[in-house]
Amino acid sequence: MIFFFIALVLMYIGRKMGWALSRSLLYTASTVVALMACLVWGALIAFVIYSLIQWQHPGLILKIVMGYALGAYVSIPNFALISESTIPQNEIPRHYMISLVPSMAYVISCFGFAYL
Repeated sequence: MIFFFIALVLMYIGRKMGWALSRSLLYTASTVVALMACLVWGALIAFVIYSLIQWQHPGLILKIVMGYALGAYVSIPNFALISESTIPQNEIPRHYMISLVPSMAYVISCFGFAYL
């Protein structure tokens, strides 16, 4: 039960940090810096979820829903930050990169941490 509440608190904190990261760095920095930040963000979220699961040892359903699925949600830093219809055409590829790269890094990192 503690796992559930800790995961909710971490989700709230992670969403706020992801939005702040998006506003301050991901949309304004160079593409290389934004790409590196996206990779680090996805791997960091995977490490936090892995550490929480190793610490609390939740049941299978909690591990999947409040662990891995919640991590996938938080790993997309710009999720629900801005309406896609307001993004200029020339910024659409960057927006998609910010959405996809961290989630791919999250999934790959989760598999990597699972085999440690």
